[in-house]
Amino acid sequence: MEPQEERETQVAAWLKKIFGDHPIPQYEVNPRTTEILHHLSERNRVRDRDVYLVIEDLKQKASEYKSEVFF
Repeated sequence: MEPQEERETQVAAWLKKIFGDHPIPQYEVNPRTTEILHHLSERNRVRDRDVYLVIEDLKQKASEYKSEVFF
């Protein structure tokens, strides 16, 4: 299990990435909120990876389709 401070740092970095130039809403930093936000950040990372894979697959299929249609 990761140390609490490391998770807090990861959560802060994830929130900064998500909110970009907008201010991050205030939240109480405690073990419970950190655990919840860390779990959400991990789920978000996995979802982003899955979406990336689907996009790449669709690009490949579109390329294959174009090569079949034009030749």
